[in-house]
Order: sequence, then C-alpha cells, then structure tokens
Amino acid sequence: MGITKKHELRSYWSTNPIHHMPMFSAAMSRTRFETILRFLHFSDNTTSRPRGHPAFDRLHKIRPLIDHFNQKFADLYTPAQNICVDESLVHFTGRLGFKQYIPSKRARYGVKLYKLCERATGYTHKFRIYEGKDQTLEPVGCPDYPGSSGKIVWDLVSPLFGKGYHLYVDNFYTSVALFKHLFLEQIGCCGTARPSRRGYPQRLLTTRLARGQRAALCNDELLAVKWRDKRDVYMLSSIHADTTVQIQRATSVVEKPLSVHDYNLHMGGVDFNDQMLAPYLVSRKTRRWYKKVSVYLIQLALYNSYVLYSKAGRTGSFLKFQEEIVENLLYPGGSVAPSTSVVSRLHERHFPSVVPGTSNQPPPRKKCRVCSRSGIRRDTRYFCPDCPDHPALCLGECFRKYHTQVHLGT
Repeated sequence: MGITKKHELRSYWSTNPIHHMPMFSAAMSRTRFETILRFLHFSDNTTSRPRGHPAFDRLHKIRPLIDHFNQKFADLYTPAQNICVDESLVHFTGRLGFKQYIPSKRARYGVKLYKLCERATGYTHKFRIYEGKDQTLEPVGCPDYPGSSGKIVWDLVSPLFGKGYHLYVDNFYTSVALFKHLFLEQIGCCGTARPSRRGYPQRLLTTRLARGQRAALCNDELLAVKWRDKRDVYMLSSIHADTTVQIQRATSVVEKPLSVHDYNLHMGGVDFNDQMLAPYLVSRKTRRWYKKVSVYLIQLALYNSYVLYSKAGRTGSFLKFQEEIVENLLYPGGSVAPSTSVVSRLHERHFPSVVPGTSNQPPPRKKCRVCSRSGIRRDTRYFCPDCPDHPALCLGECFRKYHTQVHLGT
C-alpha cells in the first residue's frame, strides 16, 4: 500500500477497472484485512498500570515493539563515525496527551520521535518517543544539569561511549555541560548554539562582525565560534580547531569555519531518513495513535533492512527492495503462479471452451490448476484459451473465485 497509493482503503479490493488490483484480493479478503487491523495489538492491556501509578507507561501499547526494534537496530549494524540526533514527526491530529506541534515539519501535528541516525545512509541506530513534559528520564551516569534535552542525547548515545564517534546536533540540544561530559566519554560533539545558553561565552555576543568575518574562543576541549554570513551563526564544538575551509559559490570563494562546513555536511542524517520514507508512508487516518506509530516503526525497520541489504553488496533502489519483499511474502518459494499469470487470470475477459478429445481419451479431462495447487482433486472438461498456457478451469469453487461472471463476459 505504500508503493501504490489509493484514496480509500476499500479501493484496493475494488472490482472497478479504474482501481482494480488483483493481488490484494488474491492474497486476502478485505473483510479479513479490516478485522486484523481492527484487533491489532502488541501488548497485553491487562498488564498496563493505571494513571498515577509510579510505573505508568504511556507507550505501553507499543512498548514491546519499541524495545524489540531498538535492540535489533543496535545489534545488526555498527554506524560510521559521523552520527546525528534530531526529531521526526509521525502525523496524527486526533486527541492525544503528548501530541506535538512543530511548524518546521511537514506534518506539523503528531507524535515526536528522537532519532540517532548515521549520516551516510540514514540508518536509525536508536530512537525514543516523546511522552510529554512530565516524562521523567534518568539515563545511567548522566548528570542532572544538562537538562531534559541533554538527557535525551545522553540516552541515545550512551551505547556508543568510548568508541570515538562524532555527534552533530542542532541548537535545541547544544550545551556546554553536555559537550564536556560527552567528550569525557570519547564522543566528540558539534552543533549550532543558542547564545542564551548557560556557559556560552558572552564576549562573542558583543563582538560586531562584517560579513565573512569570524571570532572564536577556546577553553580546554571546547571551541566557540561566531561567524557572520547573512546573519550571525553561533557554533560550539569539541571536534574542530579554529580553522577555515574555502567554499566555491556561484560568484565568489567564501572562507567558512570548518565547524560550520562539517555541521552542514553531517547533520542531515535524520532528514535523509525521513526523505527516503516519505514517498512510501502507508499510515492512514485513525483514532488509534499506536496503530499509526506501529506501522511507521515497521516501515522504519524496513528501511534499515534495506541499508543492511545494500551494505551486503546488493544493488537496487529502495523501491525495488520493497517490491522484492512483497513478492516473497505473498509468493514464498514460488508456490503461486507468476504475477503476470495471476493478473491476467483475474483481470482479463474469459470465455471457457471444451477440451478436445483424443484417441486415447475420448471423454476429455484435464486437471484444474487452481484446485491442484490447493490440494483438491478436481478434473474438468473446460479450459480458458485466454489464460497463459491454457490452464484448465473447473466450474466449481475455484472457478467462481477466480473467474467471476464479469470476467466471463456473461
């Protein structure tokens, strides 16, 4: 459904030639699909704690799914050196206590996820779902004063401590205290900074610069930079020195601080992940927030598996990878006829003919292809010349299922 978009769910099972897609009705009836979707659950509701209980979990309905994917994402792949932390938004406009409004996102309203992604591929190494302002997050070994945003970063990055990663974040997470403590854990950080953040050198704020000029201050492992482009840009880094790089623009060469250049280069991992998923998102309007989020997490896992597929030396686009997944789920082991045969049998106009007799078998009989695959022994004296390889058809149950009166032209 993410590959082929339709306005209504029922259109996937429609017999109207404009919407007709035989693959869906051949795999599962619409009633069965809607029933499964209606009763879709991932945890036992009887184990949920009531509101006000110290162990109350707002994400109880999908907690097993969150824990499973976080574990698998970390176990199956080791990201490259450059990683980033940013937010994603799963569109949802229903009633929900921790629904967020982010005007910079295309969805604007929805459930917010914090993601730790690799820049090169957009692989999601770990994620966390926002649960509200009253959420209590106390990561192991994290000091209290970095604030809630710093604790989120610490929680996401803590499995990578001591491995020399370079982390890029935006001004929502950047703070002097966080960068210093992550540096002690062998995690170098770089990000844009808010001038009002505690600990940021006030001397840079009062420095007036012309366009293209920069000012920098260094204290132990931290570097604070102010650079004037179209506006003032404030940076904080524990990775870079006070050096510049030349950038060729349309009409001139610009001297840009190396920290700004690397930030622009390595910060877009989460955005890249969102861009890869956006054309194939399958979520639809629903009052159950956990169904939307669960389907999104499954598609997130699908993209991560595509990254592993590519790293294994396989070629092909994300679209082609999804098509192969669908084919192998619906037709495992090639036990079903090829897709072209299935489509033609369900979609073309059919006119059965009588099987001609032979000298050895005057009363002609032929096996029904559909019945024989289902383990049913049924012979027929009719066949459809319009079907590939002229498969025999019976006038029994399978004939009514696969060749309706509309297809027969009667």
